[in-house]
Formats: sequence, C-alpha cells, structure tokens
Amino acid sequence: MKRKHICLLSLFLTLFIITSCSTLAPQKGDPAIRKGDFAPDLLGETLDGHEVHLSEFRGKVVVLIFWKTWCNACRIELVNAKVLRHAYKNKFLLFAINIGEPTRVVRAFKMHYLLDFPVLVDPRTRVFSAYGIRVWPTTILINQRGQVCWTGIGSEVELLRQEIEILLEEKTA
Repeated sequence: MKRKHICLLSLFLTLFIITSCSTLAPQKGDPAIRKGDFAPDLLGETLDGHEVHLSEFRGKVVVLIFWKTWCNACRIELVNAKVLRHAYKNKFLLFAINIGEPTRVVRAFKMHYLLDFPVLVDPRTRVFSAYGIRVWPTTILINQRGQVCWTGIGSEVELLRQEIEILLEEKTA
C-alpha cells in the first residue's frame, strides 16, 4: 500500500513540475514594438544603479539584447554580439539588458563572460514591458533617429550583421 502511495505521489509531483515549467516558459513571439516605432527612452540601470536613456545616444546605431543569465541561447547571442561589435570597431553601441535578475548575479555573469560593453538591469521589468518582450534572447536594432529597424528572436547574429551594415552605410551616404 505504501509503495502505491509513493508511486502516485511521484506521478503527481512529476506532472506538477511539468505543467509548472510550461507555464513559466516564455511564450514565443516577436516583441510588441515594431519596425518604424520610436523606441522607449529608458534602457535600464547600470550595475551601479544609474538609469540609462536611449536619448543620450541619438545619432548612433544602437543594439539592445534582452536576456537572462540561465538562457543558453542568450549566452551565445551575447558572445557573438561582442565579436560582431569588435569586427565593426565599435561603430555601433551594444547594450545587454537583463530581465529581472539580481544585480550581483548579472555582475558575476558579465565578469565570467568578459563582456566589455554595457550590461544593464531591469529589476522591475519596466523596460521589458515597454518593449513588449515575450521571449529571450530578443535583439532590437535602433537607428540613429531612435526608431526600431529590426527585431530578432534567438541567436540571429548574421541577420543582425546585415542590418547593422545597412544602417552604417546610410550614415555615411
């Protein structure tokens, strides 16, 4: 009888865990913000707690990557974006915006992966909500006027490279 109860309890717990995980997983889909929209001004907070605003960077091409520390695709995207940034000799700005995780965890991640670009936090998920992020990593490319030019879901560094190239050519033309 005990064995039957243990089996039933195990089955119940397994089903509970499976259904709980599926409800916690982000839903697939593009962000609510669309190509041509002006991007929200607030980008997040530095690891020291200072707010960063997009309006400070008008006239520059800006890439935003929304991510989580435990997300494998996010790690790949951040490392690939770092390489891309260096390939273009820092001709665009890159911000990695962490969604809702503790600053100490994000700081440790930044040091571990040697990220040499601004890593911001969004502790109250205000930026996450303003951009309508539904899945991570989500990458958003913003032109020199502050408008969204491209959005990508997952690791799409080659598409990002192509879109950055277009914007940088527009700037020099």
